[in-house]
Amino acid sequence: MAAGSPDESATPASEAGGGRSKRAAAGRPAGRARAQPAGPPASIIGVPLADASWFRPVRGAGRLEPGTLAGKPLSVPDAAATRLLRGIVHAVADIPPDTSTIVVWQRDGSELWVDVGTVTLSSLDGMVRVAVKVSCDQLGKPVVLTVPLKVGTPQAPVGLVMSSVDRLTGPDVVTALWSDAVIAFGWECLLELSRQLCAQLGRDRAGLPLIPGAVAAAKGVLVLQAMSRNDLSQLGKVAR
Repeated sequence: MAAGSPDESATPASEAGGGRSKRAAAGRPAGRARAQPAGPPASIIGVPLADASWFRPVRGAGRLEPGTLAGKPLSVPDAAATRLLRGIVHAVADIPPDTSTIVVWQRDGSELWVDVGTVTLSSLDGMVRVAVKVSCDQLGKPVVLTVPLKVGTPQAPVGLVMSSVDRLTGPDVVTALWSDAVIAFGWECLLELSRQLCAQLGRDRAGLPLIPGAVAAAKGVLVLQAMSRNDLSQLGKVAR
């Protein structure tokens, strides 16, 4: 930003008591640089980010009619999405904050070790992939399972409709029993991240946080379309 001009009509404090000249030396700069405007938020949903320039709250969100799309879609780079997801994964896994990210799932006498802190999110055109590291006694070392979630694209959004596979790619000893649980975890990761990000964009006319109306993906970018909530106050009421 260009330097601002000094206020020549003001009397500096040094002049009031000592009668110094307004300019101490000819070589001194003629003005002071104005304070720079506040930059992007240092953190989003409580997670510090090195670069949050992609995040822009919705202007005029409080004037939105119920069920209205809120401005342009939010484009979240994969690196930021992964960092944010790791910041909220305790809530997704339903474990206390500031505790170990390693959990053990149990089913039909079997156990699966899952490190939810290793979760990553990556985007392709029309697809979001959520990956997490897992292990069990039958494996020599942990493996990474990737959940593919088919979503819309920025050019062809499909709302919150998502689809996935019946069985994940990986060792049979894991995927035969645990595919559905890992897929459910990946889906909830994407949904909770979308919910919390949209809520940070603003509040609607009723004072409620914005919600995701559509989840889409392009290469390297998660795309979220926020919206105001529908008015459900009359739902279930019988007309008289």
